[in-house]
Amino acid sequence: MDQATPRLPAAEALQAAQALLRAAGLDEEKAAAVARRLVEGDLLGHRSHGLQQLPTYLERLADGRIARTGSVRTLHDSGASFSWHTERLPGAWVLEQLIAEALARTSQHAVVTATLANCTHIGALQAYLEDIGRRGLLALLMVTDPGVASVAPPGGIDAVTTSNPMAACIPTGGDPILIDQSTTLVSNGAIAQHAAAGRLLPGEWVVDNQGRPSNDPAALNTEPPGTLMPLGGPAFGYKGFGFGLIVEAFALALSGFGRDQPRVRGAQGVFLQLLDPARFGNGQAAFLAATSALVAQCQASRPAEPGGAIRLPGQQALQRKAEQLAQGIAYPPSVLAALRGWAGRLGLPPLFAEPER
Repeated sequence: MDQATPRLPAAEALQAAQALLRAAGLDEEKAAAVARRLVEGDLLGHRSHGLQQLPTYLERLADGRIARTGSVRTLHDSGASFSWHTERLPGAWVLEQLIAEALARTSQHAVVTATLANCTHIGALQAYLEDIGRRGLLALLMVTDPGVASVAPPGGIDAVTTSNPMAACIPTGGDPILIDQSTTLVSNGAIAQHAAAGRLLPGEWVVDNQGRPSNDPAALNTEPPGTLMPLGGPAFGYKGFGFGLIVEAFALALSGFGRDQPRVRGAQGVFLQLLDPARFGNGQAAFLAATSALVAQCQASRPAEPGGAIRLPGQQALQRKAEQLAQGIAYPPSVLAALRGWAGRLGLPPLFAEPER
């Protein structure tokens, strides 16, 4: 983003998103949850999972791929573990409920594990982690969509899995470490952004439909389509694919929403686990001392480039969030124009003034 990119106060972005979602048929609580996680994604720098994603949500609300109403069904509950199932309710709203329930149960259990099946897109995983980490809890979060196949197994050409992100938060004596990464070199969304801009990829991040590494984002849109390159690249991609299989087992098979089900894009399976360090090892203080020492040792590492900085997962995202809370969120004009267009389609007045440049 350059200095000419429009900036919108976070509160105004949140209000605009909520108004659009309410006009599309969501009740106040669901609209607020979805808007909150989209704007949080923008604050942390996950542009493809922020308000840029909102038009897709509005389209899916219009055609029924996101349900406006419905119930959350409990499949299993043993106290320290529970499993929920929905019929395509808004992912951000259901996941917020799941996290709140899991947090409440940590008062009784050192480890709480939960799964969620058939919710819709939840947004950026990192957008759910900061609060958990600041509570002093460890967390693992995995999610994927069994209706999407864009990653081929090692030695194969045809896709079976997809980018399968996995995330974790690690509390420290300062800011938590916030890890959020795909098990492929980049996500489907990142490839789509390069394709829409007509740009070649900076590296061979995809594999064409003949199994050859490529830097052409259009390789994913051929017939048959190409695939995403797993973490590790051509030589060691089997390692990234292995991590992707972990997500498949934890977020899909364990939740009862695996790839043996009919393939319908837009619904996800989620795995969440919270751990209370106070009930392990030498307790909370010792745990935080260890993680803080780890951070300090990383930061003391000599920079590879003169004047270079050491960066831990989540550090840049939290810095970006602080800056944008103070200065406004930088939005490309195309995103704001799309939201204004949707406001007109839904019969709303203009949601925000032309932002300052």
